[in-house]
Amino acid sequence: DGGGSKYPLASEESQGLTHGLVQATVNASPYPIKGWVVYGQNILESIPQRQNTLKAIEQLEFMAVVDVLPMEQVNYADLVLPEATYLERYDPPAFVTTAKRPYVALRQPAIEPLHESKPGWWIAKQLANRLGLGDFFPWKDPDEHLSKVLAPLSVNIAELTALGAASFEGHPYIEDRNEQDGPLFPTQSGKIELKSSVLEDLHFDPLPKYTPTDPPPAGYVRLIYGRAPMHSFSRSENNSWLNDLMPENQVWLSTAIAGQFGVHDGDKIVLENQDGARSSPLAARVTEGIRNDCAYMVHGFGTHAKALTKAYDKGASDTDLITRVAIDPIMGATGMRVNFVRVLRQERS
Repeated sequence: DGGGSKYPLASEESQGLTHGLVQATVNASPYPIKGWVVYGQNILESIPQRQNTLKAIEQLEFMAVVDVLPMEQVNYADLVLPEATYLERYDPPAFVTTAKRPYVALRQPAIEPLHESKPGWWIAKQLANRLGLGDFFPWKDPDEHLSKVLAPLSVNIAELTALGAASFEGHPYIEDRNEQDGPLFPTQSGKIELKSSVLEDLHFDPLPKYTPTDPPPAGYVRLIYGRAPMHSFSRSENNSWLNDLMPENQVWLSTAIAGQFGVHDGDKIVLENQDGARSSPLAARVTEGIRNDCAYMVHGFGTHAKALTKAYDKGASDTDLITRVAIDPIMGATGMRVNFVRVLRQERS
């Protein structure tokens, strides 16, 4: 509540709003939040300030978790609803409208769900029925749902299910447009705006101005994070084949900074941030491929979930070191690259 007025340009799925929900739960403002349903997000790894998230969970009366893996968050759940993986379920059709000829793509199950897991659509429909909200799901299965969704588009459903994708008529492309098609750009003027009239109306700076970030304190470097090509966030580290490719992460340090810390390539080190939070031990990668004022880690490792037997306690979690955030005043996004780390100790490899 208040997200649309406090951050008028925020999207509903904004990370900032997720972080804001945690804070609203901790503060019980604008009203006490008694329960969460966690779906499609690993709240203890993807939301910064882990201790704040744990504090919010402690204040809940009920938490349900829908997940495809036994992530750490299921240990705090009153109810766990195991979802089928993407190879075992239908997902809602994806519409790509930006192509010259738009198309719809369909993800279909390759095998039946294993054990007691259920597809997300089944979980949502069953919950709705038991809450007296079944009228919002007026279809019995994904096939009927697909027929209703695609009815206005005249898409050949047989072609779609056989090929996985089907195209349909869309809006004219740039060279085919005329005045009757309306403005090309979704701005107030219908033109390219170098000065944003939307920002100006909201009393923000209509022309972006560069604001320098705070430099690292003496003896520290900025913590940054990212992905590896074989992994997807923290969802794939327990996969046997992908784990073989990259079983744990490293921390990248420039040659100059590693020299200042007395670190050699392959040394096991522990990082400490500006607030005293410490990482699990992880190997240093000394390289010329990073700036002198940064340390880089691949996100998703160092999980505290013991049930993830291949990934548990492998490498280190960058989330454990993200104890500070910066909130964008315009659209509420959470900036997390505002934490600084130093090498606390090292062991020769």
